[in-house]
Amino acid sequence: MQYLGSKQLVLKSLKRQCMAYKGVNHQNLLTNKRKSLTIKSFFRSKHRETNSKAMHYKATLHIIKGLFLAAPLLLIMSCEPGISAKQSASKDEIKRSNTQKPNNLDSGQTGPNPALLQGHRDSFSLKARRLSSTGSNNNGQWLVELFQGSERLARWPAISGYNTKPTADRRWSPGNGAALPIGDYLLGQPEPWGADIWLNLQPQFKTDRSGLGIHHCNPGSGCLCIPSRNDLEAIAAWVKATGIDKLTVQN
Repeated sequence: MQYLGSKQLVLKSLKRQCMAYKGVNHQNLLTNKRKSLTIKSFFRSKHRETNSKAMHYKATLHIIKGLFLAAPLLLIMSCEPGISAKQSASKDEIKRSNTQKPNNLDSGQTGPNPALLQGHRDSFSLKARRLSSTGSNNNGQWLVELFQGSERLARWPAISGYNTKPTADRRWSPGNGAALPIGDYLLGQPEPWGADIWLNLQPQFKTDRSGLGIHHCNPGSGCLCIPSRNDLEAIAAWVKATGIDKLTVQN
């Protein structure tokens, strides 16, 4: 009897130890599971954060690429901010401007040469004038003229504005399609603009107009556009060779 009682006590003790061990092991499993879930949650969060940064980086690259591709278009639009598609000069208008070239070419029509570059560089000047300032005919047709002192060396047909009304405000109403305002402009050196050439014009008077320049009609009345690519290259060559830094719009 005493032996059986001792045996039962031993069995109970072992059972309690086994249950205690199971309890500790279960607690350890719960703790390890919580740790595992915490680690998984941490890495999921980092993964989402990494993906978010990658998506933001890709979106930024797309925006930069879009702005780069749209730069020439933005420059065209800046000639006359907010203008609709009717800004573009018609093919007939460009053709008419090209056909108005003088029969007798001036000596510097095709560009500078050593003989014409003799003398003081500051004696060269560039002027632009509208062919008609009162009537509607030829109101968008202009001439860009190069002078050395009082002698004209070259003249090139140009187009400015699509609004042919003589009363159109040219200084304070950007986007109305009016021609360049009268006055002096700082003239920048020629620079590439895609496949085109751009000469920046900065008004030296108060105006709401901005983003002005001389460029090729492609097509577009733009600011002061030159229908002939050869003429535009001749103007650019003269500006580069003489350092002319001013354009005067006369009328």
